[in-house]
Amino acid sequence: MAQRKFLMGIPFLLLLLAISSTTFIFLVKAQNVSEPVLDDSGKAVEKGSNYYIIPVGGRSNEGGLDVSSIRNTTNPLVVSQNAQSSSGDSLRFSPVNPNENTVRLSTDLNVKFMSIIITDSSTIWTINNELIPQRYVVTVGGVEGNPGRDTLGNWFKIDKYEDAYKFVYCPEVCETCRPFCGDIGILVEPNNKRVLVVGSDKPLKVKFQYTTANVTVTNAPPTPSASNPDKLPTLSFINVVMCIVIGYLINMM
Repeated sequence: MAQRKFLMGIPFLLLLLAISSTTFIFLVKAQNVSEPVLDDSGKAVEKGSNYYIIPVGGRSNEGGLDVSSIRNTTNPLVVSQNAQSSSGDSLRFSPVNPNENTVRLSTDLNVKFMSIIITDSSTIWTINNELIPQRYVVTVGGVEGNPGRDTLGNWFKIDKYEDAYKFVYCPEVCETCRPFCGDIGILVEPNNKRVLVVGSDKPLKVKFQYTTANVTVTNAPPTPSASNPDKLPTLSFINVVMCIVIGYLINMM
């Protein structure tokens, strides 16, 4: 009789064990989900929405983010602060998990300028270690998605920093890679341009401001040089036409 009761109780014990295991797995997964990044209105930053990255924390952090050229080169363009604009250009974030719609802390993501078009480059953030010797500079020209060794330089993270946030470069999209890691801060160039670099002792402190603006600013390619004589500037062509017309009118008088 006792043996029969024991055998009847086995299914119940197995059911209880299954429920306990499922609950445990659910709790572990819940603990591994990072907190969402919040914008300045307290709402979660979402994939597919546009935001301004607003530096905060004093005069040294003034100016929104956009792109600029340094050291007599326009390829690549660097991510920098624009002292003339408090908001800079709008951006969009894409988490490494394509099914994730919320931007979360300490999670790999792509960062892309949305209000800029560059004729010969993408506007996705990436790391360049050749533009400035011994510096990991944040530039544009990266590739969106496709996580792995080949795209290691295109992945960034957002972490809490005091009462706001900071950007971090320490990608985890390649298990066998050992990338250089560090907070992203500001390097002031000789021409006073403020360039984003990895490994700064003082991270750039930022917040995120949601925007519905869809203004597109086109960055034209550099003015053609003597090595490109077939690409004449439009203004020069107009001047030539004006000279011909004026000469014709003078001859008619």
